[in-house]
Amino acid sequence: MEIGILVKENNQTKKLIKPERLFLMIALVAGLIFTVAQPLFIEPDSSYHFDKSSYLSNTVVDRSKIGFPAEDYQSAPLPFTTVTKMMKEGTYFKNFFETKLPVISKSKVADKRALGTKWYKDIMHIIPALGIKLGHMIYPSIGSMVLVARLFNLIFFSISMYFIIKKLKAYQMIFTIISVTPIAIQFATSLSYDCYNYVAFAWLSATLINLAVELKENKPILLKDFFLRIILPSVALYFSKANSRLLYLLVLAVLVVIISKKLKISLTKLQVLIGSGALLALGILLYIFKYHDQLRLVISKFLYTFMEPYYSVLTTQVISGTSTVAIPAWFYPIQYGALILLFLSYTKEQVPRWFAWLGLLINLINLFGLLFKFAIDPAFTEHVITGPQGRYFTVFILLLAPSLTLLAQKISVKTSGAWLRRIVLSVSVMALVLNLSVTMLRSYHLQLPMDEYRSGIEHYIFK
Repeated sequence: MEIGILVKENNQTKKLIKPERLFLMIALVAGLIFTVAQPLFIEPDSSYHFDKSSYLSNTVVDRSKIGFPAEDYQSAPLPFTTVTKMMKEGTYFKNFFETKLPVISKSKVADKRALGTKWYKDIMHIIPALGIKLGHMIYPSIGSMVLVARLFNLIFFSISMYFIIKKLKAYQMIFTIISVTPIAIQFATSLSYDCYNYVAFAWLSATLINLAVELKENKPILLKDFFLRIILPSVALYFSKANSRLLYLLVLAVLVVIISKKLKISLTKLQVLIGSGALLALGILLYIFKYHDQLRLVISKFLYTFMEPYYSVLTTQVISGTSTVAIPAWFYPIQYGALILLFLSYTKEQVPRWFAWLGLLINLINLFGLLFKFAIDPAFTEHVITGPQGRYFTVFILLLAPSLTLLAQKISVKTSGAWLRRIVLSVSVMALVLNLSVTMLRSYHLQLPMDEYRSGIEHYIFK
């Protein structure tokens, strides 16, 4: 079931707006507002992304001259205080938008993390780097550089996702709604590499879903065609974030199934279950062998984290916003409720069941893998796992639609269609409005720094 929004034409007939057009409309309108309205250096690692982009484009400027010398929130108890201090003093616009800063040597970049990385890790910053370059050519201020770079990322995100959704053979509305959540619009209007990562992951996910639809319909897929379709999105994903490469498991599974069909090899469900279970057990044993001396600590951290009522990074920031700016807590269940209704509206199996279960498994591996990584890191909190931000999990939601379809067959969601569309879209727009309202209220009216620790990183009960 693909849904769109119903609108009345002059002849009183009803016509569906296609999901890709719906996405483009919301993404561009909300994106342009977020681009201009959000204060500079508001997203996590903001000054790092600025320095990285300016370094790649050879447009490094001395930002210490305007009182913004280095990363502001890495060790300070109240993050982003430099920006709000400028606002209180009335120097924000003068420093960021009026003060001209000439280009200096690349070696003078303030955030040293921008130096010395592998070339393939730089690809995620190429789009904002081009924006930084053009922004400085338009007017040599940090404000001009950041705003143009934000626009470049937004255009890249909007156009790419438009064609990805347009070419999808299933779950178009899922891709649309996830891609216009506050978290997605936030990194689409920033200089962050999360924008590239989301697009690369969505591109390969959509390609795999289309292949799975054809397998479900028993359409023949030539190996040559498989590789021609999969090679570009696979290469793009390779240059994205490390955890996103879990998607290669699904690529391998699709390839194995296609080869099995060519060779007329059929496996029973029991054989597949035993094989998958054996591989999973092997992976768990390897982890136990490597980290056996830390297992007790890790298990206790997992227990405390999932019992902690105030630590809400994994539940709120996945779709509601970054760790610095999200929506009011009362709207979280409404946003998730609407999304769950959308998922449950898909009752027709459009991909094979093995594809659905593997998509769910990849989500679980990503979740527990990241939690485990931070659990064994001594740099983080003693009892509760802190560090994994919601944005690490957002794009993986795109893989949940097939598995939740199997659940939807057991749960009846009765709706004529029109009301569900209106509810989902209204909630999506309201989430964006609330997210931006929190940003503007705190930054421009109250002139308070964005609270990176709002979701419980400092306020958990198991201290």
